[in-house]
Amino acid sequence: MKLHELADRYRDNTSALVVEVDSAGRRRELTHQQLHDVAVLYADRLTAAGVRPGHVVGIRAGNSVDWILWDLAVVMTGAVLKAFADDTVVGDPGEFIAGHGLALLITDAEVTTAHPAVVRPDGVPGVDVVSADAPRSEPGDLHSLVFSSGTSGLLKGLNVSRKGTEYVISRFIECFGITSRDRHVIFLPLSNYQQRLSVYCCLWTGADLVLAPYQRVFGVVRNERPTFLIAPPVFYDTTLQLFHKTGGEDSLGDFLGGRIRFMITGMAPIRRETLDTYWAQGVQLLEAYGMTESGMIAWNTQDEYRLGSVGKLIDPEAVTFLPDGELLIHRPAPLSTGYFDTAGVADETYRPDGTIVTGDYGTLDDDGFLVLLGRKKDVIVLDSGRKVHPAEIESLFAGIEGVVELLVVPTPRSGRLGAIVTPADPQDDTLAFSIREQIEKVNQALDSHQRITSLVFSDRPLRNDPRYMTANLKLSRPLAAAYFATAAQAKEQGR
Repeated sequence: MKLHELADRYRDNTSALVVEVDSAGRRRELTHQQLHDVAVLYADRLTAAGVRPGHVVGIRAGNSVDWILWDLAVVMTGAVLKAFADDTVVGDPGEFIAGHGLALLITDAEVTTAHPAVVRPDGVPGVDVVSADAPRSEPGDLHSLVFSSGTSGLLKGLNVSRKGTEYVISRFIECFGITSRDRHVIFLPLSNYQQRLSVYCCLWTGADLVLAPYQRVFGVVRNERPTFLIAPPVFYDTTLQLFHKTGGEDSLGDFLGGRIRFMITGMAPIRRETLDTYWAQGVQLLEAYGMTESGMIAWNTQDEYRLGSVGKLIDPEAVTFLPDGELLIHRPAPLSTGYFDTAGVADETYRPDGTIVTGDYGTLDDDGFLVLLGRKKDVIVLDSGRKVHPAEIESLFAGIEGVVELLVVPTPRSGRLGAIVTPADPQDDTLAFSIREQIEKVNQALDSHQRITSLVFSDRPLRNDPRYMTANLKLSRPLAAAYFATAAQAKEQGR
């Protein structure tokens, strides 16, 4: 896959579709050929506005076909797209444009004052509105500027590479056999670069692409009948809840439209029970692992998979492990070449020799499947000085009956391990007693540093609660620990 050849791949395709379903359920449909023709028109509008190669065009808007059109148009002009999350506050447009080094801003946000270099997603920029002072540089291998929030929730600006983009898409097409017979649904924000990778993949292969708002995604999946999906664990858990509410008259595959070849989960750990349920229903739900800094690192495929792992390394020769199990990546074409406007973080992640420090701990099993043990920043230091990975401890208690979710956290005072437990029936005191007994039984077979010494119960899983999730739908371990501390204190005080 080559970005400079992308337009030629989809320009004459009159059968493949790009579909947009909006929040009101209205449907907009273009063939790939029609998409190309409109993208050329948008590119001409950018040029007339004064956008030149090396300029930066910002976009801050909700998902739509227009979002995709502007992205493709920017590629055609040789400019660089800077994608902002759709909840980014613009405020004064002049200050925003200057502060982010933009030539033009495409946004559906309310702005305090009109500005000639601001255009609505469905609007037309004026002629020669780009300021002569707008920064301009030789983009080289730079394809896009994106923001990513890690487990801490801290936004990081990343320089996305053309070569890295092309490499990731090419490997995905090769390993998962994407063809013109496929159909894909996107419901996460296009400002998340993974979604744009999926857009380029579908245009390159001639696959259908459907945009849907999250509020309607489950109905859209049933009606539009995709062949593959990529989503965080919360989507798959919610899908199962809705499926069970229907009474299970259809199979899970039929509930998902009847054409699913495979589904991919990543971005955060998924419960083994969820994986087992999908596979028992004949739906291949495959775990994968990657990061915007490096691109995909490992994935399970339809032909090679192991439940409980994130799959085999895509480039085994590019991965090394430090003595403590932390993964390092060194590949010729990483997805991102470094950070922008992120002081101090680059030194921790990007080494001078091109190595990327992942911050993730893992191990390879005897057959080469990667099992992740946890994040470096999530490591719990006990009062003994011993370091433990919460995800590794959680796996030791995975067989506890009646538990929907068990999260390991540090206890705030004793320096030991505690757990937040969500029972299958939060109102059943007998079940709570049974869970305590089962946990203590597991404890007896473990070393002292692995034992859970304190419990608090939660009525709902924290992984599915927006209050305890980061912007990219990952569990925030610090917020979970804070929840435990508050609940434990209330329990001590008898509230």
